[in-house]
Order: sequence, then C-alpha cells, then structure tokens
Amino acid sequence: MASNNEYYGYAKLPGKECDAEKIRLDFNGHVDAESKGTKLGGFSLRMFVAKKGIKDDQPEIGVTLRPEEWLDLIDAMKEEFEAAQIVRKQFDDLQNGEGSQ
Repeated sequence: MASNNEYYGYAKLPGKECDAEKIRLDFNGHVDAESKGTKLGGFSLRMFVAKKGIKDDQPEIGVTLRPEEWLDLIDAMKEEFEAAQIVRKQFDDLQNGEGSQ
C-alpha cells in the first residue's frame, strides 16, 4: 500500500512559472513472488502535484530503487540532517555569545 504524504514545495516546468503547491510524495515497496520464494524487489518513489479535477495532466516524477539504494538514500538523508544540525548549533552558539570567546 502506497503512502500518501503531502508537503509544501514547488513544481517548475521549462518555460513555465514556478508554481508553489502541495507536493504529494508516495512511496511503496515491491515484493516479487517467484517459484523459488519471495524477495523484496525494491521501492517506488513518486512526487506529483495533486490538482483538483486534473488526473492525467499533472507534473510527476518517479524513481524505483533497489533495497540497497533505498537504504543508501536514507543514510545520505541522515548524514545531511546531521550536517545541518551542526551548522544550526554553530549559529545558536554565535547568537548566545559562545563563539566569540
């Protein structure tokens, strides 16, 4: 079952204005059933702008990741989060006067 998550973002198409919208992010796993057994085949990740009344003509991008790629993506996102937290703490320290000593 796919997730249904909406986030604020934007859609930019060539030759068009940047359109600030709610972006829907869907992701789901694929289980492959074979005679030898079942395995996790990968994950799909889709982003699109869900406009009311428009079904077939909406900007969409999708990617399918192998399980290893999915985990690598999660690890890369965690690294970026941790790096941003370090920068945030540095700014907090500057604002609190801890960086001027």
